[in-house]
Formats: sequence, structure tokens, C-alpha cells
Amino acid sequence: MHDKSRFLARHGLMLLLAVFFLAPLACLASGDRSTASTDETVVIDLTKIARINVVEGQLRNRTLYEALAESDVPPTEILSLSKSFKPVFDFRCARPKHYYQASIDEKHLIQRFVYKTSPLDEYEAIKNSNGGYTVHKRHITLERELVSKVFTIESSLYQAVAQSGENQKVAVLIADIFAWDIDFYLYPRKGDQIAVIYERCYKNGQFVKYGRILAARYVGRQKTFSAYLFNDGQFDGYYDEDGQPLKKMFLRTPVKFGKMTSSFSIRRFHPISKRYKAHTGIDYGAPTGTAIFATANGRVTFSGWKSGYGKLVIIKHPNGYQTYYGHCSRLLKKPGQLVEQGQVVALVGQTGVATGPHVHYEVRVNGKPINPNTVKKSRGKPLNTSLLAKFRQEIQERVLLVDRLLKEKTQLVMLTPDN
Repeated sequence: MHDKSRFLARHGLMLLLAVFFLAPLACLASGDRSTASTDETVVIDLTKIARINVVEGQLRNRTLYEALAESDVPPTEILSLSKSFKPVFDFRCARPKHYYQASIDEKHLIQRFVYKTSPLDEYEAIKNSNGGYTVHKRHITLERELVSKVFTIESSLYQAVAQSGENQKVAVLIADIFAWDIDFYLYPRKGDQIAVIYERCYKNGQFVKYGRILAARYVGRQKTFSAYLFNDGQFDGYYDEDGQPLKKMFLRTPVKFGKMTSSFSIRRFHPISKRYKAHTGIDYGAPTGTAIFATANGRVTFSGWKSGYGKLVIIKHPNGYQTYYGHCSRLLKKPGQLVEQGQVVALVGQTGVATGPHVHYEVRVNGKPINPNTVKKSRGKPLNTSLLAKFRQEIQERVLLVDRLLKEKTQLVMLTPDN
């Protein structure tokens, strides 16, 4: 008797839940958006609900138009979807591995559409009352793992990071932080150590990217450099242990990694002209297509072909400074455009008079070339008294952890909440 009562109660509850959740869908499917009266009998048309067909997969060798047309979606519907997406994503940039999911009704109209370009970039479109689509980028929640490691240099920063089992993207992040103080082409010596506290980010247990570097200390043979992430109330920035900002007016190099193939010289034997002449800049060898960065904020004054320089970008900076970026394979900025420090302005090539792919980097003051290595690296504005006190309190634990890492050569991994 009790078993029979429990059976009836359980199935009765399931029936009530089905009516509660499916009744609104039945109303929408029949075109009636009004709330059903409690006195009326609710009829659920399961056949109409079942007519929603979900089509999903990767684009592979098709365009999105071709993929949706295979499901008999009308061309006008695909065009409407594409136009609605333009503020957040242009389907002309679609790639074979992009994933899509379309919920298509019995009239072959898309009621809901999801498009994923990467684990961190997902877009969703919902059919609205006007027949168009409301599109938004989905918020992705990540799990963050805090990692603390010491990298010991044998030959290069790249090698040290790779040997520890990490992706070389960590080396790029470290180089970015210390770009104003350390030339990673020249400075590192065997035995130098770098203690770093950084984030690994996961989605549903799968690694998707490296997050922020919270602290780093480079212990070199001649000098020690430190960097701690801190928000001054407006922007995130890196500061040394004394609260001095690391960011300076000029980056040391216009490319992240490569090899210095020729230095600044008043008298250098030219490999092509076979005679001695001045070399008014520094050459950095790198593969064709490598990104070239503006070393300081400024405005582009020239972007085009200039004799032996080949494809050249010239940027004007405050206080009479100019920087030249020559032998480029491709120019990405036009005259008159403002550029920020670290922004990509061109790609490495070997146009003009060049024996191999590299960027010729030149600095001029009031039109006169100077050695880029002698450019004064003036710092940004230091933290005021109240922010300095907050900064010291905030980084205290990180300083102690970095000390411990360098002393014990240990490795720590811990979970941290997403913010």
C-alpha cells in the first residue's frame, strides 16, 4: 500500500512539473503569448515542440551560409542572422574549426543560434519579436590556478621556461613585464634565476590560457629586477618593490625575441655595398612576419617605401624623438595614426637593401641618429603616499613567497577564485 502511494505521488509530481514547464512552450508554439487561465484545460502539443531541429558541428570546408543552407534555412534568414552578428563578429572571418549550433523550427527559421570561435569566445543569437535577432557575447567563467615557479637560465629565457614544462607563452609574458629594463637578447647569463607567480586558466577542467603574472623577480649576475601587479584605482600596472613603475617612455627593443645581427656603429663594413659606412641603428634578425612593436607612444609620420630601408614606418614621439622601423614585409599603420607603446605597426621582412629577414630599428633626436641603447629610459609617475602604503600591504605576501621560491627552489600550485 505504501509502495503504491509513493508510486502515485512520484508520478503525479512528474506530471505537474511537465505541465508547469511545457505549458508556456505550448502557448508560444501556437502563437498565443497570454497566460493560460487556471480554469482551462491545458493541452500540450508535443509534436510542435519536437519540430525544433538542432543542427550543430564545425564549419570545416564550408561557409556558414552553405552550412545553414544544407538545413533548408532561407537565404533571407541567413542574411538577417549575419547582419545581426556584425557588431560582435563578422562571418567573413569565419574559420574551419569554428563551431555552430542552430535550433531550427518547422518553417526552417532559426530560433536560437550559438557560434564559438574559441573556448573564450562564444556568441548567442535569439529570435526576437521583430523577426530579427538579439545577439550577445556569452560570459565565460574560468577556474584559475595560481602557479609559483623558479626558472633557471642556461642559454635563454625560452629554454628555461620550456625545460620547466611550461609553454613558451610564459616567457613572452615575462619579457613583456621587464621589456623596459631587460634586453632579453643580450642581458641573460647562465645561472640567472626568475621567480614568477602566475595564473593558469581552465574551462570545464580544460586549460585555455595563461592569466596574469602577479609577481616576478629576475636575479641576474649584475642586478636584480622585481615586478608586482597593482591597480592604482584606474589601471593595472607593474611596480618594483619600492613602488616605482616599471613602464618607461621607450621599450628597449621593437621585437620580443630574435637575435641582434648588427649594432649601432659609426663605421661598419656593409655586407652588400662592400665598403665602410655608418650604421645608424640596430638590426634584429627574426623570421619574416614577426610582429614589430612601437617602442613608445607617438604618431606615424611616414609609412611606405624609402630607398634602402625598403618598407619603412617612422613614428614621431615627444621631445623631438623619432623611431624608424625598416625592411618590413608589411606595413600596418598609415601616416597620421596615433600608436601606443607595444602596438604592432609592421611585420618583419627583408625589403630594400637586406641580406635576410630583420628589422632595422633606429632612434633619432631632432633628426640626428643616436644609439638606441643610450636612449634615456625615463620612468612613469610613482605612486603617491597613500597608494604606496596600500601597495606595500597588498604585495607583502607575494614578496615573502618570492623569497621562499628563490631560497627553496620549490614549486607551488593553488586554486584561486575567478574575478
